[in-house]
Amino acid sequence: MTNNQSLPRKTLLGFAVVAPFLTVALLEKNVLVALAPLFVSHLLLLYATLVPNCTWWGPVVRSFHTSEREVWLTIDDGPCIAHTEKILDLLDQFEARATFFVIGSQAEAHPHLVTEILARGQALANHTFQHPSRGFWRFSARAIAREIDRCAETLRIRPDRPQLFFRSPAGLKNPFVHPILFARGLVLVGWTVRGFDTLLRDPAAVAERVARRIRPGAIIVLHEGHRVQRDPEFNLRCIELTLRRATQKNYRFVIPREEQLNFSGKRKGDY
Repeated sequence: MTNNQSLPRKTLLGFAVVAPFLTVALLEKNVLVALAPLFVSHLLLLYATLVPNCTWWGPVVRSFHTSEREVWLTIDDGPCIAHTEKILDLLDQFEARATFFVIGSQAEAHPHLVTEILARGQALANHTFQHPSRGFWRFSARAIAREIDRCAETLRIRPDRPQLFFRSPAGLKNPFVHPILFARGLVLVGWTVRGFDTLLRDPAAVAERVARRIRPGAIIVLHEGHRVQRDPEFNLRCIELTLRRATQKNYRFVIPREEQLNFSGKRKGDY
């Protein structure tokens, strides 16, 4: 982590340490004024933790450098019996490459799908072992390391397959995440545009949302394994229509090289 990248982190943590002392010092003058530093420090801590793609705790990859009409499709929350092989068929159909950010427990339950993803020329990445989306932001360093390491151990079937990418559940993070990733040689990957396919109900609306926001070097995030009982074709349709719309706009789906990764600040329109 460079000095420029660590400056917001140091400033945020420093202010959080100083804020209680400021509150105590100002109590005799005015209670509301005294509470202001404490309130602001908590607000800033929550923003850095709960807002996806925020880089205050450390660098987040949100795009990649390219001079071509290329985008990176990332698919979260698999592997899934109902979806993974059909998604692989779609990727073959559109001659697209993608990275599957898989949940370790799912990979452990369906190792043949992990093998199939690799056999079909696609890539795997770490998305924690249990995907604790509601509690990950408040996990201790030990709990975060356990989630990352258990997933890594599940995916490291072959020693010649190095792992580089990690995505936290729902993009959440806290002060412990980046040091743990740095120690393991992992990079935190966010996104340029998400389809909101976990919220929207119309696959066409999901694909249209992505199509309006993509640009060369964009990272797209979609999901598998959701609504399997109620609407098993939903995730598949979202991915198919996204592939089709982007292909019609002459975009290719690639997996960027490490030197192409862009850690720069958030740009307008990234959401």
